[in-house]
Amino acid sequence: MSNASTPDRESIEQLLASARDGNADALGELLLSYRKYLVFLARTGLHNHMQGKADPSDLAQEVCLAAHGSIEEFRGESAEEFAGWLRGILSNILSMHVRRYLGTQKRDPRMEQSLNQSLASASGFLHSKIAGDVTSPSQHFARNEAFLQLAEALESLPADYRQVITLRHVEGLPFAEVAQMMERSVNSVEKLWVRGLAKLKTTMGGS
Repeated sequence: MSNASTPDRESIEQLLASARDGNADALGELLLSYRKYLVFLARTGLHNHMQGKADPSDLAQEVCLAAHGSIEEFRGESAEEFAGWLRGILSNILSMHVRRYLGTQKRDPRMEQSLNQSLASASGFLHSKIAGDVTSPSQHFARNEAFLQLAEALESLPADYRQVITLRHVEGLPFAEVAQMMERSVNSVEKLWVRGLAKLKTTMGGS
């Protein structure tokens, strides 16, 4: 899989510095490299709170537009700090959409906490050991930015592969519950999971 859209650590730090200095092109390039990360997180939040009643890509675009208008508020310097800042914007946007979906304008702290937890779990998965397991030591992008590459790879997978990996690793569900949610047998989802991880590793360029 090509990593052309995933800059290395030095490039990300340079883009961040330029973006904070008001360089719109640098910010645009930076947000493009985080787009699949945002789509993956948005997809998880929608699954848990809105049963998919919105488009993850549209939500990612909303985050990018909001980031363009408030980049001066970002105080970090690293790829991880920028990811956390974007995740906060996404959480606020998702909360607004969930309230609209539920037909209420009143904020619900418990719902917002649950939403934040869902996004944190999805992001944590991208930073977890599996990122190392599916990458090759010879890959030239920095391991600390592997979460961006992993998000891009996950979004390129067939939907059933992505779903079984998400339910198993992000939601932490046992195979019996995954099978129930996917309306498959336990044996079927176990095999699907193995194939999904193998495809993910191939997509990431691992051996």
